[in-house]
Amino acid sequence: MALKKTLLTGFLVCGMLAGCKGSEDKPANATSQGTFNDLNARIDEIQKSNHSTLDALNGQIAQLKQQLAEGTQTNQASLNQLTVLIAELEKRADEKGKTDQETIRQLTGRIAELEGKSTTDQSTIEAQKKLLAQLRTDLDKALDPTEINALKETIGKIQAALDTAKADTTTADAIKKLEDRIAELQGKLDTLTTANQTIIGALNERIAALEDMVKGVAPITQELAQYVNTLRGANSSGDFTRGNTFPATALPFGFNFWTPVNRDDNNWFYQFKSSTNPDAGNEGTVLDKIMAFAVVHMPSPWIGNRQSLQIMPISDPSVTTKSGRAEKFQRKNEIAKAHYYSLTFDNGMQTEIAPTDHAAYFRFTAPANKLSTTILFDVFSGSGNLDIDQVNGTISGYTDQGNSSHRAPNLYFYAKFGSKITGSKKMGNNGVTSWVQFDTPDTGKVVGMKIATSFISVDQAKDNLNQEIADKSFDEIKALAEAAWNAKLNTVQVEGATDDQKVTLYSNMYRSFLYPNSAWENVKGTPTYASPYAPGNLLKPGKIWVNNGFWDTYRTTWPLYTLLFPEQSGQMIDGFVNGYKDGGWVTRWSGPGYEDSMVATSSDIIFADAYLKGVRNFDVQAAYDSMVRNASTFSSDSSKGRKGMEKSIFYGYTPTEVVIRDPAPGHVAWSLEGDLNDFGVSQLAEALKKEDDRAYFSNRAISYSNLFDSASTDSWAGGWFRSKNSAGDWQNNSIKPDTWGYGYTEGDAWSYAFLTPQDGQGLANLYGGRAQLKAKLDGFFSAKPSSGGGSYGWSEIHEIKEARKVAELANVGQYQHSNQPVHHSIYMYNYAGAPASGQKYLRDVMSKLYTSGLDNNGIPDGSGYIGDEDNGEQSAWYVFSAMGFYPVSMGRPEYAIGAPYFPKMTVWLKNAKNESRKITINAPSVSDTNRYVQSVRLNAKDITRSYLLHSEIADGATLDFIMGPNPSSWGTGEADVPSSITQGTAKPSPLQSVLPAKTYDVTASTPDKAANLFDRDSGTAWQSASGPAWIEASLQSDKKASAVTLYTITSSSDQAQDPANWTLKGSSDGTTWVVLDERKDQTFQWRRQTRPFALKTSATYAKYRLEFGGSGALSLAEFELLAEPQKP
Repeated sequence: MALKKTLLTGFLVCGMLAGCKGSEDKPANATSQGTFNDLNARIDEIQKSNHSTLDALNGQIAQLKQQLAEGTQTNQASLNQLTVLIAELEKRADEKGKTDQETIRQLTGRIAELEGKSTTDQSTIEAQKKLLAQLRTDLDKALDPTEINALKETIGKIQAALDTAKADTTTADAIKKLEDRIAELQGKLDTLTTANQTIIGALNERIAALEDMVKGVAPITQELAQYVNTLRGANSSGDFTRGNTFPATALPFGFNFWTPVNRDDNNWFYQFKSSTNPDAGNEGTVLDKIMAFAVVHMPSPWIGNRQSLQIMPISDPSVTTKSGRAEKFQRKNEIAKAHYYSLTFDNGMQTEIAPTDHAAYFRFTAPANKLSTTILFDVFSGSGNLDIDQVNGTISGYTDQGNSSHRAPNLYFYAKFGSKITGSKKMGNNGVTSWVQFDTPDTGKVVGMKIATSFISVDQAKDNLNQEIADKSFDEIKALAEAAWNAKLNTVQVEGATDDQKVTLYSNMYRSFLYPNSAWENVKGTPTYASPYAPGNLLKPGKIWVNNGFWDTYRTTWPLYTLLFPEQSGQMIDGFVNGYKDGGWVTRWSGPGYEDSMVATSSDIIFADAYLKGVRNFDVQAAYDSMVRNASTFSSDSSKGRKGMEKSIFYGYTPTEVVIRDPAPGHVAWSLEGDLNDFGVSQLAEALKKEDDRAYFSNRAISYSNLFDSASTDSWAGGWFRSKNSAGDWQNNSIKPDTWGYGYTEGDAWSYAFLTPQDGQGLANLYGGRAQLKAKLDGFFSAKPSSGGGSYGWSEIHEIKEARKVAELANVGQYQHSNQPVHHSIYMYNYAGAPASGQKYLRDVMSKLYTSGLDNNGIPDGSGYIGDEDNGEQSAWYVFSAMGFYPVSMGRPEYAIGAPYFPKMTVWLKNAKNESRKITINAPSVSDTNRYVQSVRLNAKDITRSYLLHSEIADGATLDFIMGPNPSSWGTGEADVPSSITQGTAKPSPLQSVLPAKTYDVTASTPDKAANLFDRDSGTAWQSASGPAWIEASLQSDKKASAVTLYTITSSSDQAQDPANWTLKGSSDGTTWVVLDERKDQTFQWRRQTRPFALKTSATYAKYRLEFGGSGALSLAEFELLAEPQKP
């Protein structure tokens, strides 16, 4: 076992860090080729000696075997000789293990030496290529399995000799002992072989990465984790937020967050001050005490924390309340990084945390005067159990916080201490609150704790600990976490940035890569998760990710993942698709289950966008099915699907009669976001060649025009998206466009004035043309932010206060960068043919609304953003904008060009084949003054269009920007604007059903309740008790026939009565009928689902008749004949 432990530790450290460690505190030095040659020479000598020895041993074994067979020597004497031979083999195996370990150490040192070198000089690059080729040769030679195989062969001969001796039962015990030694020796050699193979693979991967570097297709790693400030954005509260973050130490997209706790609050557990309302003139008192350190799983305070455990070194074991045990600290004594957290209290006690995916290593260092250390375990709320095994130095148990309100499984934990537990005590009535105590004399002030978590069981938590930490030291875990973050942060490298700007950039990237979180575990080699979507948290094979508010993140974080690492993006998407498979819907807001929060089913546009950009490693059909369910089916559960689907499908907007229980019901928001997600469905339908769905959902994607009021005067003059009732009357006429709430979720009419990025040309046409769209945008960026709570009540919600602060700091009017709905608006200038007008504001937004979160002394002050950062969305907006392009139209594989922030940026990404590529973005003259694009070159060719195709950059590209102090004509040409659904100058005009308009009279085989077929409500139905059943629409005599291109059928609540076969016919006279469409063996997957069917060509008839096959009962909720609106 000692050999196995040494080898595995050597592999994990040497294979993943820049260099091997000779001990916990002393890093190994890089080894030169000369030293390695000396080692090779020494190994050659040993191998020659071993071969000579093995030859002699084999001769002796053969002789002994013959003597045993002939009986010329007693069995016992032969066994004695075999024992000596086995001991010699054990010695040889140990020598092999040691020499291999030394070889690995020196090879790793040589690799680390090359990894630390950066050069662009061609001669040096060529020299490095030769060194890498030599490395591969040396690696193959140094860990050649030939010697191990020879040892195994000799062991086999000894076993054969023992088999010969088994006839003598008097020596059975001695033979059994020798066989046990042989088995153990065989196991050592097997372990050595496996370890060497694994190490060779890991080192070959590092060599391959170096080869990519010298080819210029992979980054030379920079130590970027040092720039991350996890306290950035934490000076927040419900009154006013500067990010609404907490200092999470974790791995990228990791299972756990580890954080300090300074408030006795389940959700708002970390704040800089007791209040943060700048309007009140009082930011409250500084919170300078820590109550605990904790593992948490919180996506947002507004959603809530869950699955938590608190850990605290306490001064007095008799004082365990949160307020009583809290310890004072100074901010200067705190280090808060993504990969490492450290805090020394004023009493001298230091706590350090280094994370893995499912676990963490805590290191408590007691002050000189503290001869014992007491560590308390507690919960935020809820209950559970904690068992203390004082003999083995472990604790284990579970907590149940959040398993009812968030549909979350229990948090199980297992911890092992590096020191002997000398005392312990359980207290309270929650089953968890307990402390353990350790002696910390002058010779041993450090208490180490390795703790792992699981959503499955305590045994799995224990196994997670063995998988991820095992015998590694604290510093090894810290280094591995740092390497994981460096790998992600090095996807973007900049030149010409100040340290303060780097803190801002890489802290934004940290936040971008913090969510969503893995919620699966490795159970005996099989990915497994406890599903938060299935009753009882059933265990399922596979992987899931959780903690994401798609209404926020669809705009920036998901397209960033798809650009930088599409394979991982696909894995995470598949995780959310697994939620659909478990619970029937993709969660709208994952926390971790179905949260009834915010607007829209934005997973629809995320899935479509990823597929259109080449991501394929997810269950595309299941993802598509989830999208179609969201877009076509009513949900009685307000936490699932889109709200108002019983009516909005048939009106082309969400009418105000739909009850949405919120101070701002957001009928406009639900409508516009729904149209955007319908665009995503249509895009994926087209890619998958689902023509019916493509035609239908592309039509619904322009339904935004149904809510555009171009005719009102006074306050509502100039064109606005407004709430409308089912009769078509505009609502809330007494309010003004800058009044918050009502139809506008977390915003006002300005916030939603440009929320049609899928069809920028169509929006421009509604406003009267591109010039008028520009004028509207200009008004947006100059209008004064409003005051007052609007429909939110007498008290202003925090977003209103933050919007005013944004305008004050960046002079951007109603552009409320503090909240997500407007984040694309700057780039809508590109659709207006005026990209320079957006460039005017971009740099100020980035410089004045994003900070490093450090004061003048470099101490964290909790600033960073204005408004909620929201699962990386605000951060990813910055990252994209700093690149100089932005995914303004999600679901379409292109980007609007903005203006780079840094003189040079290199974006390292993986293409669809998971190959390393880079985008080089050069803007050498960019500055606060030179903020305007004068020209752009893509791969050395001039482009004037103001957008990029994903295909143009996904395999690497070079972008050269010439910047200047004045707006230019670049990007202003007629054909320079990004893509849109609408072409030309016509206003978007979605299809409408001719039946509710009453231009056609509807009759049916069963007259009763035939009006339910076109009442625009899927909650009612028409039923035919027996066939043949039919529905007929006849043009009224004074009306003009409509050209029908699509029709829809909506299933009722009774699955047994769904139609399966039907024919749609048209007639001009009621006598001669033409078959327009025929369908057979159709199914409706869900209740109250609307399915579209496209005609091959549009049809204009005075009569339409839908005839159903079969003789049984059937029922329908709605029937639509969709046609172009008739012009007055």
